[in-house]
Amino acid sequence: MITAEDLKNFFERRKLRMIIAADAEPRVHQRKNGNIVSIIPAGGVSIALDPIAQISQGLFIARGKTGTDKEVVDRDDKVKIQGDLGSYTLKRIFVDEEEEQDYYNGFSNQTLWPLCHVAFQPPIFESSWYESYTKVNQRFAKAIGEASLRQNSFIWVHDYQLALVPKYLDKPKDAVLGMFWHIPWPTWEAFRILPQKREILESMLSCDFLAFHRGYHVRNFLDTVKREFEVRIDEETNKVYYNKRVITVKNLPMGIDSDVIKAVAQQSQGSSFFGVIAKALVDTDSQKKMKDSFEEFFKKYKVIIGIDRLDYTKGLTLRLGAIEKFLKKYPQYVGKVVYVGIIAPSRETIPAYKAVRREIRKQAFEINLKYARKEWAPIHLIYQVFTRKDVMNFYKKAQLCLVTPLDDGMNLVSKEFVIAASNVENPGMLVLSQFAGSAIDLTSALIINPYNVEEVAIAIKDGLEMKRAEKLRRMKSMAEALEDKNIYAWTEDFVRAAVDAAR
Repeated sequence: MITAEDLKNFFERRKLRMIIAADAEPRVHQRKNGNIVSIIPAGGVSIALDPIAQISQGLFIARGKTGTDKEVVDRDDKVKIQGDLGSYTLKRIFVDEEEEQDYYNGFSNQTLWPLCHVAFQPPIFESSWYESYTKVNQRFAKAIGEASLRQNSFIWVHDYQLALVPKYLDKPKDAVLGMFWHIPWPTWEAFRILPQKREILESMLSCDFLAFHRGYHVRNFLDTVKREFEVRIDEETNKVYYNKRVITVKNLPMGIDSDVIKAVAQQSQGSSFFGVIAKALVDTDSQKKMKDSFEEFFKKYKVIIGIDRLDYTKGLTLRLGAIEKFLKKYPQYVGKVVYVGIIAPSRETIPAYKAVRREIRKQAFEINLKYARKEWAPIHLIYQVFTRKDVMNFYKKAQLCLVTPLDDGMNLVSKEFVIAASNVENPGMLVLSQFAGSAIDLTSALIINPYNVEEVAIAIKDGLEMKRAEKLRRMKSMAEALEDKNIYAWTEDFVRAAVDAAR
C-alpha cells in the first residue's frame, strides 16, 4: 500500500511541480464566529485531490465563489492553504453570475453531463452557453500557462467542465499535460450529436496523457476519435497518433484516502443530526422517541441508507420503486425496515433537477401513504448536506447501503461506505449498481441492475438476511482492495503514466 509519505518522496525524487486544475475548489472560506475559516466542502473530486495538493505543495486552480472567498485572496487571486500533510496555493478563477449560469449550469451540466451519461435525459444545445464555456476555459488555461513557466511543471486537468483548457493552454515544451475525465464517455453514436464535438476532441488530444475510470470509456473515446478524425490508433497500447503527436489513453479507477476515512469513522459517535430523521416520521410520539436516542433508532428498525447528490443519473426514482417492490414482495418486513435517503441539493436552478426532486417527493409520499403505520413509515428523505463525521456514523450503523446509479464514472460513496463500515462488529452490506465505476473494485458487493427493480428488491432482502460472518468476509475483502488502490497509488500511477507518455 502506498502512503502519503511514499507519494511525497515520489514527488521529491521526480522534482515535479504539480499544477491541478478543476472546476470545484477544494476549500471554501466562510465566516464563523466573527472569523474567516477555511472549510473543506462535503464531497466531490476536488476534496479527494486536496491531500494530493498538500503533499505536492503545488498550485490548485479552481473556480472561486463570491463574498468571503474574494476577501482572503491577494491581488493575483491566490491564497495559501495549510493542511495536515503540507501546504499549497489555491488560485481562484472568479466568474460572474451570467458566466456561471451559461458555463456551469448551461454547457457543462445541461449539455455535456446528460450527453455523457446513459440516463435518457436529452442534452440541450445553446450557442451562448458554449461561448461562456470557452471564455471560462480560456481563463483557466491562461492561469495554468502563467504558472507552468517554471521547470518540471506537471499539469493535471480534471473533468468535463474544463475540456477546452488543453486547446487554449500555451505550455512550455518540458511541461507534462495530463487530463482525467471523471464522468462516463459515451458511445460515438451518442457523442456525435454534439455540435462542438470536434473542438472538444481536438482539445483533449492536445494532452500527453488521458485517463478514464473504466476500460469501456477508454474504448468509447478511442472509437469516437477514430470515427471523427483520420488517426492511427495502436489498440494494444491505446496510443493515438494525431497531428504529429502521440497521446496515450488509459483507464485508472480513482481511489480514496482510506486512512482518513477510517480515522474519521473511528472518531464519529451518535450525532444529534439524526433528530432530523425523526421529523420525517408520521407520528409525533415516534418523533420524540427517536430524538431521545440515536442508538434506539437503529435497534428498533433495520435501517437502509442512501447518500446521493440530487441527480437524475443516481437512479433515485427506480430505487424507491425497488423499495416498494421489496415491501410488497416481503410483507414480513413492513413496520421493521426504514429507508433513509440523504440527498444533497445540487444544480437547483436546472429544470431537470427540479423535476427529479418533485418526482421523488411525490413517489415517497405515495409509498408512505400506502404502507405507513402509526409509529412507522418506510421512506424518509432528507435534503441536506451533513459533515463527514455524521455521514461516517450513518455508514457504521446502517444494515444496508444502496448505491444504484444508472451511469456513474466512479462513485466514491460506495467506497467510503466499505471503509467506514468494515471495521465495526456487525457491518452493513452494500448493494451496488453494475453501472457504477466502483463495481470494478467492489466485486464482493451485491451487484445489481438498477433498472430491474425486482432484482434490487431481492438484493435488499439478501443483504438484510446475510449472516454476520459472510458480511465480515465480503467487507474485509473489499476494504483490503481499496486500501491497496488508494488515492496515493492512483496519483502515482497517473503521474508515472503521463510522464512516460510525454517522453
